[in-house]
Amino acid sequence: MRKKVVIIGSGLAGSIVAYYLDDQVDITILTKGRRSESNSMLAQGGIAAVMSPFDNKKNHIMDTLVAGAFHNNKEAVDFLVDEGPEVIKDLIRKGMKFDCDDQGNLSFGLEGAHSFARILHSGGDRTGKKVTEFVQKQLSRKITWIEFAMAVDWIIEENEVIGVRYLNSDERMITLKADAFVLTSGGVGQLFNITSNDKSITGDGLAMTARVGGQLTDLEFLQFHPTLLAADKGIHPILISEAVRGAGAVLVNSYGKAIMAGRHEKEDLAPRDVVSRVVNEHIKKGESVYLDISKVENFEARFPFITDYLLQTKSPYQNTKKIPIQPGMHFMMGGIKTDLKGKTSLGNLYAVGEVACTGVHGANRLASNSLLEILAFGQSTAQSILNLLNRDISLVQSDEKTEISHEIQFNLPERSLLKEKVSKTLGIVRKTSEVKDFIAWLSSYQFEFLPERMNKAELEVANLCLVSKEIALAVLNRHKSLGAHYLIEEEQ
Repeated sequence: MRKKVVIIGSGLAGSIVAYYLDDQVDITILTKGRRSESNSMLAQGGIAAVMSPFDNKKNHIMDTLVAGAFHNNKEAVDFLVDEGPEVIKDLIRKGMKFDCDDQGNLSFGLEGAHSFARILHSGGDRTGKKVTEFVQKQLSRKITWIEFAMAVDWIIEENEVIGVRYLNSDERMITLKADAFVLTSGGVGQLFNITSNDKSITGDGLAMTARVGGQLTDLEFLQFHPTLLAADKGIHPILISEAVRGAGAVLVNSYGKAIMAGRHEKEDLAPRDVVSRVVNEHIKKGESVYLDISKVENFEARFPFITDYLLQTKSPYQNTKKIPIQPGMHFMMGGIKTDLKGKTSLGNLYAVGEVACTGVHGANRLASNSLLEILAFGQSTAQSILNLLNRDISLVQSDEKTEISHEIQFNLPERSLLKEKVSKTLGIVRKTSEVKDFIAWLSSYQFEFLPERMNKAELEVANLCLVSKEIALAVLNRHKSLGAHYLIEEEQ
């Protein structure tokens, strides 16, 4: 009897796991929206990888550790830098195209906190979309895709996941059993008013795992990207890739002064937490901040996605040579604790990508390591699952057991109010007293346990509440600033 694997999430993480499992097991992929809707599809920066003769793995490892404030799991960093390029080479052999120079050699870009130009791109600033679409096209037609399916909770038996319940496109509850489950649902971007994340990213995987006692770690480390587009209300604040600064753009204030001069030895290419705090300082003073692109050669050709979006939104950048920017929530370094093979604290449950925490990013992710992480750990997770499923037993026929309460009813805050409070309290800088007040405010609501009946909108708010509480508690437990966790009022 063929074993069954359920993957939750259709971005690059879910797709690469399916790619390495394809034709060996029966695969079902649940995705909250369409298969084309994910953070991976929005990723511009590229993939950091040591594939140039002028670079070496030791440098990449050190850059990753320095950016991560040495809070990283060194074993995971070594694995990332060793295994990631091998998966890239595999994809290239299958036909994946990365940008090359006039001689046909791979082109490498420079981004913040990297000591060498090692960033691979595809389609200029469309790398995430190009790689994700390529991998999805490699998947066989045997894979079952279920779109508009929102995962609700795990079915647990003796600390092992044996099933998942989800709300389908009609918001009916469906139960799906399998032998193994892979969570690739992304992070928590929609907790914040300003984020680069897709609208579907509401912390669902983190919340449903926390509800059944799965181990989460390092949630206090949230990365705010310093250069999201600052535009009129109703215009999505897309990421203005760090590669733009790598190509020569400079951050300036309303008076044209370079704001990173003298603030860090790498100036505009300092680690993201440093740049975000400086940009935030100027905005708090009432100034506007811009990316001055006057020194970037061939901007439109090098950054076609950004160019198209700026033109669509009628930005005057062609005349001013400046793009208005603001910091915004971008990436969670923590998540569901896993080993290097994607295993979580719950049997049969694996996690890959932003929802997972191997410790590879430490306290602050190095630019363009996220897609590399997905490739490296996605491949190892798939192999680990195949090793698990070589067992003779099958879990699919197990009896369903669930902790759903039939008496509980949600009592939820307004989503807009929650996001406003989270943005103020758990943002770029934190105050211990404000975090305590936020937890006290949350305590008046009921979101930790699930009622028998719910809709997707309610479940999203409940998940956002639960994840924000977990983040706030993690902030209080980290008494000193470290990396992306920055306190301006520290307890003695």
